Amino acid sequence: MLSLGSLRYRSVLASHGGPVAQIETGEFSVRGRRTMLANARLVPGLTRPRALSLYSSADGTGTDPSPVIARHKAISEALERWAFHAMVKSERAAEFAFDIDPSTCGMSAFPGLLRRQARHKAVLEAVERYSLMSWWEGSAAGRLFDTDWPGVSAVAIDGPFGGVTVIVYAKTDWGGYVYGHAAEENFSAACEHALTELSRHEMVMRGWWLGRVAGQKTVPTNIFERRCLFFATDEGHALFQERVAQKAARPMQRPEVLCDDEISGPWADYATVWRFAVRPPSDGYLRGGDRYFFL
Repeated sequence: MLSLGSLRYRSVLASHGGPVAQIETGEFSVRGRRTMLANARLVPGLTRPRALSLYSSADGTGTDPSPVIARHKAISEALERWAFHAMVKSERAAEFAFDIDPSTCGMSAFPGLLRRQARHKAVLEAVERYSLMSWWEGSAAGRLFDTDWPGVSAVAIDGPFGGVTVIVYAKTDWGGYVYGHAAEENFSAACEHALTELSRHEMVMRGWWLGRVAGQKTVPTNIFERRCLFFATDEGHALFQERVAQKAARPMQRPEVLCDDEISGPWADYATVWRFAVRPPSDGYLRGGDRYFFL
């Protein structure tokens, strides 16, 4: 997929009049492979602060072996969140199905030459989220696989529009459990993407665990972070394994497409932002509590 990030993001920083205030970079290991992590923060006023205790509160995060691509991914996600916050409470909210699904599910920003490049990534994200919810609620089958990475197992869920969603999981050396999930057009690519997410999750959870050992007592208020902590426990992982062992009660339904369109706005100076929204199987991903597997 051809990216024009180096060209379209050349003036994205606030020092050049753009919306991105700063970009921070670091690195972590994905099963022994050095991977770069970038966090992008927008100038104040473009998004609302998020109450996060475990993960970075940055507006966009990107990972890749290449530092340049990791930075571009972080900028893209920040632009996506800018578009989301500008639209979710606006008069145009229903136009992009934010009245039904008030989240960034099915959103993607991409600095490509063709709009369909952003749409492709948005469709994959919508497939991932819908498949994950459907599987957890018992309306999609998951197939269990071993992977080439020691100690890492995978569940594959066929998507409603093609492609496959993969959940990978592993037990850490400090005793907790970590997960990652992603959708791609084939199992191998989805596994690679999900493993990167698992490794980032493991890094974050290790930091939390070390903090607890040192006496920190902070309890996250964000529902997605609380789920990360619950499913890291023996009780949470046992619940996850119960779902892995169960057969689907009914076949996955092909979802209703609520929106398939570009979100226009000032972010279009830098990237195409697309929304591919489908009707969720339920509102459990938002209101299902700590024991709902949607991290």
